[in-house]
Amino acid sequence: MKLESFSNQFLKFALVGSISTVINYSSFYVLYKFLFINYLFSSATGYILGLLVGFIINKEWTFEAKDKARIYIIGYIIVYTLSLVAGILFLKFLVEQLNLLAEIANIFVLILTTLTNFFGIKFLVFKK
Repeated sequence: MKLESFSNQFLKFALVGSISTVINYSSFYVLYKFLFINYLFSSATGYILGLLVGFIINKEWTFEAKDKARIYIIGYIIVYTLSLVAGILFLKFLVEQLNLLAEIANIFVLILTTLTNFFGIKFLVFKK
């Protein structure tokens, strides 16, 4: 794969990720700050909502995967589930061990999960 094509995919992924992140963080923030739901559950819920939006757009636009939808969704969910677990553990560490505010710590989690998701999706799910 050419470097130019790789960087175009990453830019598309980043744009889709930005949309998913807005959905993710907004959901987290509303659940945590206004509905007073536990920060870990709020973060996981936002993550799942962002995952669903991201899958649909990434499949069709970023990676242009037109076939094997069932196989893609299974792989996508596996990659995102592993990333979710890593993100929740990282969030718990940042909040409980480093005493960061959950609202700030969740931003670091978003950075970690964006990178793990891109490489997992690119090389394990939508590989060509």
